[in-house]
Amino acid sequence: MRVADSDQQQEQQKLPRLGSQVRFGDGITAGRIRALNSDSFVVIRGKKRIRRLVFPYSSIASIGNRVVTLRATKSDVLEKRVPLDVGDREFISKKRFLRELDLRLELDNCDRAERIARITLYLMSKRLSPEQKKQLKKNLPSGIRSLWATVEQTGTEQFFNMSDFLIPIKKQGRFQTMEEAFIAAREVFSSLKRIMTSVEAIEISRSLPRGLQEIWDCAS
Repeated sequence: MRVADSDQQQEQQKLPRLGSQVRFGDGITAGRIRALNSDSFVVIRGKKRIRRLVFPYSSIASIGNRVVTLRATKSDVLEKRVPLDVGDREFISKKRFLRELDLRLELDNCDRAERIARITLYLMSKRLSPEQKKQLKKNLPSGIRSLWATVEQTGTEQFFNMSDFLIPIKKQGRFQTMEEAFIAAREVFSSLKRIMTSVEAIEISRSLPRGLQEIWDCAS
């Protein structure tokens, strides 16, 4: 029993701890661990522009004093966009999508994050043609498709400028400035892009009108 307990303790020591700092293989800080899954861990990177990175435990090169070092360098991870498996994408829920948006905007309020997502998608649907809406809906996982269905507007596209797009987001999101509203819209788009393949994101970009396309393309 003592040998088994010793082996178990050694195995546990290989796992990182919540809150530990994570560094890439080249020494650059990646962020801090926010969640531990059965076969992977979640790192939150950034403050204003939050990124959620998921790493398998096999990606760890070493674990020191509250510092986890990865095998890969920063460029290896951040410059190579790895799409989710098709099966994973289909099970992405509205709750998970909103939780990530809440983290990216540092709101600590999922209800507010949902209002921001709803108004952004609502305005987006008004700006798209029926064919563009059909294309967008086709590229969404089922969980997000249900959220889109609650706000999607029927009919032909309506033309409006950037202010017309951002003012309702500023009001519904309770933001102080138009810049904050722009960032919020960008983060909604970022959260959408993170659950799509690069090809799907490019297809949607091509279908968007110019103003929305600029926000979509600068989202990461």
